[in-house]
Amino acid sequence: MNITERIVNHALELFVRSGIRAITMDDISAQAGVSKRTIYENFRDKDELLRACLLFMDSHHARETERIFAESKNTIDMVFLFLQHGIGAINSINPLFMADMKKYHYRIWKETYVINSDKYLDQTYTILKKGINEGLFRKSIDIEIVARLLNEQLTLMTDERIFPSLKYSKSVVFENIIINFFRGIATGKGLEIIDKFMDQPELQQPAAPGAENSPAPLQ
Repeated sequence: MNITERIVNHALELFVRSGIRAITMDDISAQAGVSKRTIYENFRDKDELLRACLLFMDSHHARETERIFAESKNTIDMVFLFLQHGIGAINSINPLFMADMKKYHYRIWKETYVINSDKYLDQTYTILKKGINEGLFRKSIDIEIVARLLNEQLTLMTDERIFPSLKYSKSVVFENIIINFFRGIATGKGLEIIDKFMDQPELQQPAAPGAENSPAPLQ
């Protein structure tokens, strides 16, 4: 790990644990074991460092996506693998991370939202087409409309006005969106597989509202 990667890794760990605004360059310097001067030699300002952190997160997500596509036995299996991965990711991030990015780094949040929205939409198209071909999702669905509906529902999940973190666990909201959405478009064959997954031990223990404030450390 070079010095730039070291700074990004430790900065991201602090950002997802405590939010962005609360973390100073001094905090990052102490956590990474480098001088503040070294940080500024590698990153012009906090915004540039935040962008690097988001690229790191995106790279990790891309690798996980490739793994899930490769390892899944069928589309329903893929959905549940994405669900497990998503719950783990959500529970590792303090809601303040997204809230601070929207409020204090809006341009970066907008850039990230636009890029990721298109990317996730393409992934959703692929999953829906695969599910239809396997006879697990109904052929009658309009893939473009259904894909956009799912993406918009997932966007609402992060809206503090609708699902305030002190009242709703983001991971529980996420689980309810994913399971109920795919049950709604599944065929009888697809529902049988979903029900088998649902009969297994719970994907997660219900988290108390705000429990995401104690994330697992990033690797």
